[in-house]
Amino acid sequence: MAETKKSEPKLWQKKWFPWALAGVLLLVVGLAGWASLSARTRQKELEAELQLQRETIEALRAQAGQEEDEGLIHEALPVITDSLISEQLNALQELVTTEYLYTNSGKYENQNQITIIGKDINIPFTGKRFIVAYDGRIKAGIDIGKAQIDIDEAARAITIALPKSEIISHETFEDTLVVLDETNNVFNPISIENYNEFVSAQKDSMEEKAIERGLLTNADAEAKRMVQSFLSQIPGIDTYKLTIQQGA
Repeated sequence: MAETKKSEPKLWQKKWFPWALAGVLLLVVGLAGWASLSARTRQKELEAELQLQRETIEALRAQAGQEEDEGLIHEALPVITDSLISEQLNALQELVTTEYLYTNSGKYENQNQITIIGKDINIPFTGKRFIVAYDGRIKAGIDIGKAQIDIDEAARAITIALPKSEIISHETFEDTLVVLDETNNVFNPISIENYNEFVSAQKDSMEEKAIERGLLTNADAEAKRMVQSFLSQIPGIDTYKLTIQQGA
C-alpha cells in the first residue's frame, strides 16, 4: 500500500504569519502617523512663514506711506513772510477802529470884563448864558504801522504785537445842536463862536468819560479780533501757530 504524502500548509496557516501581518500593520500605521505629523508640522511652518511675510509687507507699506505723507507735507508747507503780513495789516488801517457815540448837554455862561490894576472885574448887565445839547462821535484805534511781526519758521509760529489803542478822532455834529435855554444881552450878544467855543471846551471831558467807560479797552479787544480774523484768511497760515498780543 502506497504512503500518503502530507500537503504543504497555506501561507496564512503558518505560525509566523499573524506576527508578520501585525508587524506590517504597525509599520503602515506608523508611517501614516509620521506622514500626518510631518504634514501638520509643515503646515504650521508654512502658516508662520506666511504670517511673517504679511507683517513684513504691512510694516514696509506703513513706513513707505509715512515717508510719502511726510514728503508731501514738507513740500506743501507754505512760507509766510514779514512783507506779506505787513501788506495784509496795512489793508486794515481804516478798519481797526471802535466808535463811541454820545449826546452831551451843558451850560455856558459869559460876562464882559474890564481889567483894573491887573484885576479882571465883571461889567454889570453884560452877562449871557445858554444851555445846549448836541451829538458827537469819538473814534479809537491802533496805529497798525507800529505792529511788530515775529515769524519763527522753525517752530512754524507767527506772533503779532499790536500797539495800544488811542483816540484817533473826535467830531461833533453841528446839525444836532439844540439850544434849550438862553439869556442874551444887547451889550454882549450870543454868537455862533460862543457855541463852538463851548463844544470845543467839552471835548476833553467827553474823551475822559469815554475812556472811563472802556473805549480803549474795547478798541484793543476789537483790534485783536479783527487782525486775528483777517490774517486767518491768508492761504497756508493755518500751518502756523498765530498769536496776537495786545498793548505792545
